[in-house]
Amino acid sequence: MIECVYLQDSYLKELNTKVTESGENYIITEKTIFYPEGGGQPTDLGTISFDGKEVPIRKVKKESGIIKHYLDGEIPAIGTEIKMKLKWDRRYAHMKYHTAQHLVAAIVLDLYKAEVAGNQINEDSSRLDFRPFKPTQEDLEKITEKFNKAVDEKKEVKIYTTDRETMNRIIPLERRKLFERLPNSITEIRIVEIVDYDIDPCAGTHIKNTEELGHIKILKTENKGADTTRIIFELI
Repeated sequence: MIECVYLQDSYLKELNTKVTESGENYIITEKTIFYPEGGGQPTDLGTISFDGKEVPIRKVKKESGIIKHYLDGEIPAIGTEIKMKLKWDRRYAHMKYHTAQHLVAAIVLDLYKAEVAGNQINEDSSRLDFRPFKPTQEDLEKITEKFNKAVDEKKEVKIYTTDRETMNRIIPLERRKLFERLPNSITEIRIVEIVDYDIDPCAGTHIKNTEELGHIKILKTENKGADTTRIIFELI
């Protein structure tokens, strides 16, 4: 099974590893620092280097539980030692916006009991759909104020793995629904916790402290029907 190094260290920019399988336009490796698109977070991009050559990675996808790196160029043979290198600015932006999504979602859940119904992360903005939620301008200002307070407080973002029994003891009842969506086959659960604000199951990449986020600016809201509102925001 491929070792997903990005789950242990989201800040690692380069990695030496070996090709274990290959196809017409992709490779599978022993380890990877590349996040495969999913859960609203886009694919990482970057390059692999081998035998004096550098080949772009154009997308990374998890297919049938296997992470495939799709290349724009020569496919290295099985057994080849390669060096992976992330397009770091893109990855770091995704890390910040993913953590920001968790924080916004926690604030909206706490203040208005609305849950996330959809999301998407970009390099320069992010969006979250909430239901049931029809915010006023005053509501948006409250969300902004509480988010920026969490940033200024420099709250630690903890990432750890636990089992279901422990999870049921430490997760507040109002947040338990997020964890109940996980298949019963998953016994080890990766937790992302923004201290004093949020605790969530998540397999994405995140920053270490809220001070890295910068303040939030809500750009606009959109009515998505069925008591659903989309919030689009950027970090400034």
